[in-house]
Amino acid sequence: MTLTTNPALRGLMTLAIGAGGGFLFFWLNLPLPWVLGSMFANALLAQATPFQPKLPPAWRGYAMIAIGTMLGTGFTHDVIVRAHSWIPSLIAMCLLSLIFCLGAYWVFKRWGHMDRSTALFAAMPGGLSVVTMLAEEHKTEVNRVVLCHTARIVVLLVTAPILIQMISGIDLAEANRASFAEAEPLDPLRHGAMAAVAVACWWLGQRFRFPSAQLLIPLFASAALHMTGVLTVHVPPLLSAAAQIVIGGSVGARFASYTLRQIARDGSLAAGVGVVLALGSLAGAYALAPLIDAPVAPLFLAYLPGGAPELGVVALALAIDPAMVAAHHVLRVFLIVAALPFAASWIKPKEQAEEG
Repeated sequence: MTLTTNPALRGLMTLAIGAGGGFLFFWLNLPLPWVLGSMFANALLAQATPFQPKLPPAWRGYAMIAIGTMLGTGFTHDVIVRAHSWIPSLIAMCLLSLIFCLGAYWVFKRWGHMDRSTALFAAMPGGLSVVTMLAEEHKTEVNRVVLCHTARIVVLLVTAPILIQMISGIDLAEANRASFAEAEPLDPLRHGAMAAVAVACWWLGQRFRFPSAQLLIPLFASAALHMTGVLTVHVPPLLSAAAQIVIGGSVGARFASYTLRQIARDGSLAAGVGVVLALGSLAGAYALAPLIDAPVAPLFLAYLPGGAPELGVVALALAIDPAMVAAHHVLRVFLIVAALPFAASWIKPKEQAEEG
């Protein structure tokens, strides 16, 4: 059985390539080394060689469990006390998300020559897993939808650390080293309890298959335990790096499904949209920060219209108020789940009228 036919072997190869890219980026002191190194190594391999990287779907689920648990550790008692101050920012995020969605929809329909339904799903500001599932149900061009989301996520993952360093002065190289140098010592009892909670969350996620369950269930469970003080430990850095390699590798591996022509057509358009939306998020963060007396960097990460796991990892890796960032992205996922089916049903008759 070859690497191309055995899912586990191909998955291990994909992880090994991702880890190699992550180590290279870490050695070069580049931002988000484990995510971006894994992503670029697998994307390059997918386009430059016959090998097609791919991770078994369950492996991304394991990484989501780890990331949800890590994000939940940020919800300490002190954080919850100030959570009411996020309300204006959450409202602003909802408004910005609507503006971003409408703008991207117009661009994809006008310049991408997509039908209304495909443009709508491609324009959603996050929630790729649920968007993909609903895109299949509504008979859209699913490959184009996924490529647009992937290209935008790539742009946001690359631009976010650069812009954050510019606006906050965070030393990204120091942040890379600090994740290992400042790791807390392992406590068999407390870390074992956290591992048991993560396994229980994985079990629940298998049985309650609502959108993003494998991210949200451990996030809520970990947050509840940390805000009450039952647990006060964090995920070990090696496990955190492994989860980031999986997330980066899964994004990079998606490019195996596309030709260079498709990437040049839809990917470049979505990348351009991603740059504009990143700048719009930054402008929104600067506008709101003085009104609610909050730092610009976490607001910027909170407003970026990308995936909750990917941008949650950015907040964790750079230690930029992960709880606040997670709260915004979780709310956005819920809004997409609630609104997208209605929007798709409303737009379908208009599309059919155009075709008729």
